[in-house]
Amino acid sequence: MTGALAAALGTPALPAGATSNAATLYHQALATTKSWSVHYATDGTISKVPILESGDAGPASGTQEVLVGTGAATDNASLIVIGDITYLKGNVVALESLTGLSPTQAATDMGKWVLFSTNNPTFSQVVAGVRSRDVAQEIALKGPYTLGPSRMLDGYEVEGILGTQDLQGLKPMRAILFVRASGRHLVVEEDTVGARGEPNGIEHIVFSKWGEAVTPMAPNASITLGSVNAV
Repeated sequence: MTGALAAALGTPALPAGATSNAATLYHQALATTKSWSVHYATDGTISKVPILESGDAGPASGTQEVLVGTGAATDNASLIVIGDITYLKGNVVALESLTGLSPTQAATDMGKWVLFSTNNPTFSQVVAGVRSRDVAQEIALKGPYTLGPSRMLDGYEVEGILGTQDLQGLKPMRAILFVRASGRHLVVEEDTVGARGEPNGIEHIVFSKWGEAVTPMAPNASITLGSVNAV
């Protein structure tokens, strides 16, 4: 983050017209994220726990790889969402924490695909973040929104939209959403930032491959959890 942007974060709110433009740009970017497809890669550390996520999100389908923690406590899982059906494959830790399987069941089914309904509220947190609308929800900011100065990022001229983000288990914190300044207003990166406007390492997301088709193939599942509607 540039020094100018850091300075902007510490200044009073921008004039009313600039705030309005920031809000408009923000809502356009979120609307595009909800309706289109994108690849994302997330890294960060929450409460001293490292988190890595990457995936391809589409409006109805998506894939995601998750790695949370270190050592024996590492939660490692792969997710595939195809409409109303979600498939999950993980290690013992992931199967216990994400699906509620007993240690014995998790040990038996580790490395195998588990199937459940995408709309099953029991697994809503498992599916969160996989589809386009889920990604939009995860990067959502609360206003008031203000614009930071334009800059080049990942080869694009971007505008920085400053707001507040709620992350699970943490107090609301400042975050900045970098959006392409021209053409279709696509999200390029998002960072949580500290009081001085510098990235704080809690969450960093890079977006790419906008508009590419997301058509995952259904794997063979070894176990079905809960009621599943016909595809």
